[in-house]
Amino acid sequence: MNEGSIDQRKIKKGLKYSLLVSVIALGLLFSLTINEETLMKIKRVNSVYLLLAIVINFLMWVVGGLRIKLISNALGEKISLKFAIKNFLVGAFISNITPFASGGGPIQVLLLHRKGLSLGKSSTVIIVQFVMRLLFFSILSPLFFFLFSDLIDPGMIPEEIFDLLIIFSLSISAIIIYFIWKPDKVKVLTERLRNLKFLQGLMKSKKANQLIDRLYQEMEDFHESLWQLTKYKKSSLLLAAFFTIIFWVLFFIIAPVILLGLGVKPYFFRSFIVQTIFYLIIPYMPTPGASGAAEFGFATLFSSFVPSSLVGLLAIVWRFLTFYLVIIFGGVILFRMIAKSVLKRTG
Repeated sequence: MNEGSIDQRKIKKGLKYSLLVSVIALGLLFSLTINEETLMKIKRVNSVYLLLAIVINFLMWVVGGLRIKLISNALGEKISLKFAIKNFLVGAFISNITPFASGGGPIQVLLLHRKGLSLGKSSTVIIVQFVMRLLFFSILSPLFFFLFSDLIDPGMIPEEIFDLLIIFSLSISAIIIYFIWKPDKVKVLTERLRNLKFLQGLMKSKKANQLIDRLYQEMEDFHESLWQLTKYKKSSLLLAAFFTIIFWVLFFIIAPVILLGLGVKPYFFRSFIVQTIFYLIIPYMPTPGASGAAEFGFATLFSSFVPSSLVGLLAIVWRFLTFYLVIIFGGVILFRMIAKSVLKRTG
């Protein structure tokens, strides 16, 4: 994959679908919750808090970029904070328009590689921050779920299904972390897959073997870089973990600040707990950018302590700051990169 071969049609298709589903979901939420109180709150909204929410959002982007820069520097690679922030935004943009947020990581690796980092180091930067995200939610989510279950109300979602979603998400996270930490197990799993009759034809093809060999090499390069980090750069890893915590704290503050702007109680702690559970589950939603599931899931969880007349309005403002602004800024940066790449080839 390279900038010249990025299928812009697929990007635009994913973008259209993601935006369409999101707009429909938000429209339905707003139409179902709007009343006189909603209109009154809109008229009396405190713009200072909304401006603060925007500032927090931008600061969160900077922290996201700092984390990428820090891990890159720890691997002996120097990148600017400006590029790191661009890398973060482009990755977030692609994540928001691909199912299971699957496209964000690969394009971040691509951009880092084109900046001069080896594929192994590029992968390490992105995988390390990915693992830290998994650890953050895998540790806090069950802790909050058991200690503060009285503050978590799944709303319209049946409790049995909600509990299954949490168990499923934690299980997937644990499996991913295990294979990242023990890459040799990937080889064991691959060899077992080779022996399955219905996969033997596919696994023996030249293309499949080339992909498998490349996967092995990338995993070995990644593990070597990760080993160097854990042995010689523990302080950098701790700082990256610290920035991961700061990133999500900033992210989770946005919704309560919006509530302050709407003139209601912010519920900072409860909001933090609910969003931690929410963002453990949401990456495994199959729609691009989790559109639809994100809007309704957010509204459902917040409806237990936010006035029903404001849930739709809250979801709209929150989604604009955390989703649409990323789409705008990340999309502009990516398409400018593609345009510059095209100009270089044709020039």
